[in-house]
Amino acid sequence: KPTVVPLPGLAKANLRGLALLRAPFDKQSISKLPKGSKDQNNCSFNEKRSCNVCGGFHHPKMIHLDYVGHAALTDRLLEADPLWSWEPMGLAPNGLPLFDQTGGLWIRLTVCGVTRLGYGHAPAKSFQEPGAREKEIIGDALRNAAMRFGAALELWHKGDDLHDADWD
Repeated sequence: KPTVVPLPGLAKANLRGLALLRAPFDKQSISKLPKGSKDQNNCSFNEKRSCNVCGGFHHPKMIHLDYVGHAALTDRLLEADPLWSWEPMGLAPNGLPLFDQTGGLWIRLTVCGVTRLGYGHAPAKSFQEPGAREKEIIGDALRNAAMRFGAALELWHKGDDLHDADWD
């Protein structure tokens, strides 16, 4: 017979925190991101409409993808582990995060003592405020790394529901 060894309190807390990352996000935490073809994205101003799905102003035939934003993900990470952290994979000579040759960023995300890698990237946009692209890339990298822990995985999954009715 195999021997069952009880986990110390800290290990139990870590497992609870990691399990919490797998919990489905509630509807209020899920936002809509408009995505379209190149023609839709570059359409003329007179073709654009106010969107009652995402609140944006874009071509009316855009599709909308579900995603969990930076604030909702940060809230979940804090619930799972108040001491979670992230760090860039590399640092530039000035001590700031080192972005790769395409402008992307590799990070290490540590939650409950477990570290996973993530990658973030965002296209440059016209009239973007200084630093806005870098912030978007960091948020993308955090979501990407958190997905490796199972956070919002169901939003990427194309098959049947990932969670049983009694998943917890």
